[in-house]
Amino acid sequence: MTAGERQRALIEDYLLIEDPRERFQLIVETGASLLEPFPEELRNDAHLVPGCVSKVWLAIREGNDGKIELRIDSESPALRSVGALFCRVYSGVSAREIIDTAPEFIEALKIDLNLTPTRMRGLRHIRELILESVTGFLEP
Repeated sequence: MTAGERQRALIEDYLLIEDPRERFQLIVETGASLLEPFPEELRNDAHLVPGCVSKVWLAIREGNDGKIELRIDSESPALRSVGALFCRVYSGVSAREIIDTAPEFIEALKIDLNLTPTRMRGLRHIRELILESVTGFLEP
């Protein structure tokens, strides 16, 4: 499945809940359960996302098959859960797909209406760090 297909499926799944507040509550309640445990040895300053008020750790690596693996964790349940959506869309695809697939799920699911401007800046920083990191995996 491509990143775009994953994103469309994710949006369709969550849009079954019409009320944006109820939808966001479900994302926060269930999103983090989708995450694999974040390795304790990666919970360090080198993996902190700069510019986030709450601590957010992001680890990105390229597998032997050229597919990107994302891991994320946060002190904030909301950022942890939305981070899980980033992982659901972007883990297991190529760096090029990640670059070419904007996180449209944020607006489509109206996540942006449920986060403070500070948290939204945090999401932008997460996306920027993902892009910066995966760009390094592209062939020159």
